[in-house]
Amino acid sequence: MTFGQVLDRIYHLMRTHFLLFCGIAAVPAAAVLLFFAAMMPFMIGIFRMQLAGKAGAQPPMPAWFPLLVLVGELVLILIYALYLPASIYASNQADLGITVTFREAYGAAAGRYGRYLWLMVLCILYLLAPIAAIAALIFAGVALLHHTAGTGAAETCAYFLIPLLVLLYIGMLVYVIFIMLRFALAYPASVEENLPAWTALRRSAQLTRGAKGRIFLVMLVVYAVTYAVNLVCIAVVVALAALCAFGAMLAHVTQGSTAFFILAGLGALAYLLVIVAAVVFSYAAFSAALAVLYHDQRLRKDGAAPPAPAAAG
Repeated sequence: MTFGQVLDRIYHLMRTHFLLFCGIAAVPAAAVLLFFAAMMPFMIGIFRMQLAGKAGAQPPMPAWFPLLVLVGELVLILIYALYLPASIYASNQADLGITVTFREAYGAAAGRYGRYLWLMVLCILYLLAPIAAIAALIFAGVALLHHTAGTGAAETCAYFLIPLLVLLYIGMLVYVIFIMLRFALAYPASVEENLPAWTALRRSAQLTRGAKGRIFLVMLVVYAVTYAVNLVCIAVVVALAALCAFGAMLAHVTQGSTAFFILAGLGALAYLLVIVAAVVFSYAAFSAALAVLYHDQRLRKDGAAPPAPAAAG
């Protein structure tokens, strides 16, 4: 397919299977919402201090907060390892003309969950290991600048280290983009071709060879469209919040009153719901894009369209 045909196909899949894709994506979005809700008591403490006129002040961090963040991140990885193959399965099948259900999609993902979790772990390691090394070098450079501050060597260190740190940071971004493009089709390949994790990574590298620029442009357009839609939704919520705030001022609602906290809570809830809806929409669009790109690359590399498998019962 041409670039325009790929985008048109993605739009067609989203329009035809919008509710299914968004329903599948609602699972990780709900998990993220619960994660933020668990951190809400700490955030409320900061909000109360700001209302009390202590700008910039923060309540003491409770002992459970770091543990909550660590456990929450691990749980989210487990959930995303289930969501990604489920969404890819539904998108792949839809692109082949087969409509599956929410239960069938997650059932297909759960059947080989260990494989998909290991694939996610490998992708994370590919991303984080070099990033951690580069971050360590950046940290060492910053520490050296701090250590030589006020000495004669400070100017010389800054002259050489600052450009080097900038280059390391740019290199880290380039590496992240390259790895994401190289392994962009790993989950579609693993799900549809029944490949184990390492083989799926190699298959994705084969399918994306010579096509990374094209895949990047497609994903960039999809990101731009989803971002624009999300921005419009957020702007509507902000406008409604401004109208409510104006009405509260006319009703003489005072800062710190019960009505004030109720309105603030409702506003925060509305904003969170819009953010969740934006995340769901973005996830659904990217899953559809990966399915279309995967099948198009299979056609280009293998010379034949993939067979349409029967839907899971």
